[in-house]
Amino acid sequence: MPVIRGVSYSLIHAPDILYHAGATQAAERLKNPDSDYLKNLKQHLRTYEDCLRYLPNQAYIGNIALDQLRAISRPWYNRQSDHHCRWGPFGEIMPEEEFYGMLKIADSFDLVVLEETFLDNVKTKLAAHKLIDEKNAARIAAGKPLADIEKLVAAHTAEGLYLGERLVGCVRQAHEIDNNLSAHVMLENLVVKASGILVLLHLLHNSGINPAEIDYIIECSEEACGDMNQRGGGNFAKALGEMAGLTSASGCDVRGFCAGPTHALLQAASLVKVGVFQNVAVVGGGSAAKLGMNGKDHVAKGMPALEDVLGTFALLISKNDGINPVIRLDVIGKHNIGSGASPQQVMKALVSEPLGRLKRKITDINYYSVEMQNPELTEPAGAGNVPEANYKMIGALAVMAGEIQRPELMRFVEKHGLPGFAPTQGHIPSGVPVLGYIRDKMLSGQVDSTMLIGKGSLFLGRMTNLFDGLSLIIERNSGIADEQASLETCSKRSGLKVGITLLGSEHGVQEVLQGAEAAQQQLADAEVIVIGPPDVQTKLTKIIVSTVEAGQSKMEELLESGQLSAAVTMHYNFPIGTSTVGLAITPGCGKKMFIANTTGTSSTDRVTGMVKNALLGIAAAKAYGIGSPTVGILNVDGSRQVERILRELKSNGYIIELAESLRADGGIIMRGNDLLAGTPDIMVTDSLTGNLLIKMFSAFTTGGNYECLGYGYGPGIGEDFDKIINIISRSSGAPVITGAICYAAAVARGKLLTMVKREFAAANTADLANLLAPQIRSAVPSKQASPLPKKVVSQQITGIDVLELEAAQNLLWQHTLYAETGMGCTGPVILVAAEDLESSLSLLKEHRYLLQ
Repeated sequence: MPVIRGVSYSLIHAPDILYHAGATQAAERLKNPDSDYLKNLKQHLRTYEDCLRYLPNQAYIGNIALDQLRAISRPWYNRQSDHHCRWGPFGEIMPEEEFYGMLKIADSFDLVVLEETFLDNVKTKLAAHKLIDEKNAARIAAGKPLADIEKLVAAHTAEGLYLGERLVGCVRQAHEIDNNLSAHVMLENLVVKASGILVLLHLLHNSGINPAEIDYIIECSEEACGDMNQRGGGNFAKALGEMAGLTSASGCDVRGFCAGPTHALLQAASLVKVGVFQNVAVVGGGSAAKLGMNGKDHVAKGMPALEDVLGTFALLISKNDGINPVIRLDVIGKHNIGSGASPQQVMKALVSEPLGRLKRKITDINYYSVEMQNPELTEPAGAGNVPEANYKMIGALAVMAGEIQRPELMRFVEKHGLPGFAPTQGHIPSGVPVLGYIRDKMLSGQVDSTMLIGKGSLFLGRMTNLFDGLSLIIERNSGIADEQASLETCSKRSGLKVGITLLGSEHGVQEVLQGAEAAQQQLADAEVIVIGPPDVQTKLTKIIVSTVEAGQSKMEELLESGQLSAAVTMHYNFPIGTSTVGLAITPGCGKKMFIANTTGTSSTDRVTGMVKNALLGIAAAKAYGIGSPTVGILNVDGSRQVERILRELKSNGYIIELAESLRADGGIIMRGNDLLAGTPDIMVTDSLTGNLLIKMFSAFTTGGNYECLGYGYGPGIGEDFDKIINIISRSSGAPVITGAICYAAAVARGKLLTMVKREFAAANTADLANLLAPQIRSAVPSKQASPLPKKVVSQQITGIDVLELEAAQNLLWQHTLYAETGMGCTGPVILVAAEDLESSLSLLKEHRYLLQ
């Protein structure tokens, strides 16, 4: 079956397009130009910063996982987080002024006119955009004087482009009498094209595919471009493909109201399945008409005008590579003409019938992706929580089939549903927005199956009262690649290359080569390149060097030039501030666990280093494909201080999932039992301890001289380190070398360096620097307290770091509270008298020795 090889999602903040060109506002302006709604609307428009801070928007571009979003109580617009970023794993949130520049890039007929001063500013900003190349940036030519633009807008031959009260440009009509080429329609169509270009560029970046290798584009937004003779003639697909550099592609537009993306996905998968094309891009641009669609209700209820973003998405559908999620084409759910339009009949046709053909239960599907509208946008207008209503209907079918009992209905919704988070852009919420999240979950082995459901209201076109619907099943890849998607072909298509130096192993060159060749067999989307002596015999691409030093020098050169995406080597010296995140297989449960960190030095200060290790571990786990990794702190010196800082980061808005120890008393501090079981996804510790752990995990079955388990010591990661270099030991055997190469390929594919920047940016926004300052970490008394008369101490206070134990005792003594230090079975303790317990706890919390 074909696979979803790449995804991208982007939003464009467009409050002024909303105000001037949104269909609801345009209609109100015609019917009632003096309405209170239009007068009050501007006070409800959000700033770009507010748009960035809105949690569903961050979820849309992949910075917040959907399970995290669901755990946050609503209203979300009142719970804006400081954890926000323009860039996410899936795409970006572009500000409106830059999008006006994108309109100019998309303009092939000189219809977009920008004021000269404004244009110069936007040109500078887009020239710095990481995805806008010089060729496209050059399309933003000279601007025009403001007077010329004012004249066009005043003559009603152009639609104005505004930033607040300032007119900064316009979109001219393309024909004097053709309504299909009017200024308003041209603005709507250019919005589709420009936003489609943006998200398509993100798809190319995220997937790593060569643009020339995309064969076909299917565009599935809700607008139609054409003239009076062919109102929907098209072709958005080729128009935006041209600007994105897809020189080898053809394409067409597919329309189906809200169900359009699902129809497009089906057609793309079918074309790939039968071998007509190898790589098909499915793209949906944004809809200007839908901006502010429910604005009247939002304003009437005192809310922000939340429908102020253009939503976009793009998917890359390719031959089965044995890795990415597959689209099943052997069973499709479809709403037939004779199916009926009742909700029960619709869901039966889309859910029960296709699953019945597979002899599966409704409860066998992990997640259902329905119309994923953000309920905060629809509930004020009386449309309710659309995703939840759909999940209840699916759950009702499960009740009728006897799969669950009626009281279990809401449990079904919680287990098999996801929170609505997509903007009300019609085609955008319809099933497809969850595919980025689901793809990550499937790549990390956490999800096996999803049913994607698209539905459409055909009566809107006034041609039929029929309903429309289509469903597809997406499944985790079995690991067997399509025979036509050979290793060589996939490697050439992706451009992902991982190098390994062969010299330096205690077990010899052939041992390392054996691991490299085994890794190549496992990697369908990457090429393994060996760097070693001339006498090595292998079918892998080989670069000849004679010494260990020459091998690492050549490796660095290839990484610097971009000829290698990542590399694996032995005994590499990283600069201070960079350390490695290992990946081990825990002996108790055979579970993968990241160890942060295993060698190198994140900081010369112990606690600072461990906090940074946590951030580096999160970045590595996310790049590896774990959307919301859990973090535990090993019970070593400094762990309680690290816990305090991580919890304060979380309270300041940094998104972090804290693990719970499997021991009865729980907590984020992990014991030896948790090491064996792999309780957290990421075990935070200091590098020396981590080094011992990774050595024991990799060699405990062999007696120590041969490492045979796991994925090596991991990539060196730091805020300013710009290469992916995975470390293995000189005693690492072929199995570990294979794992290390695959680990390197995975984090390169997952954009590790970008993930590091994003995690530190988010943590810095949550006041990381201040929390790491030594004078903030703990209020150590400046003078030594005088001894107090001994008392009987019967109460113990746990949770104080061993590094601060003496200072904490001294603090209590200064306040005439007698205390002794001790070591309990779970760590250091302060012992106090029963009558002093409450005062001691309060004082220790006040001075930050204990968590509040």
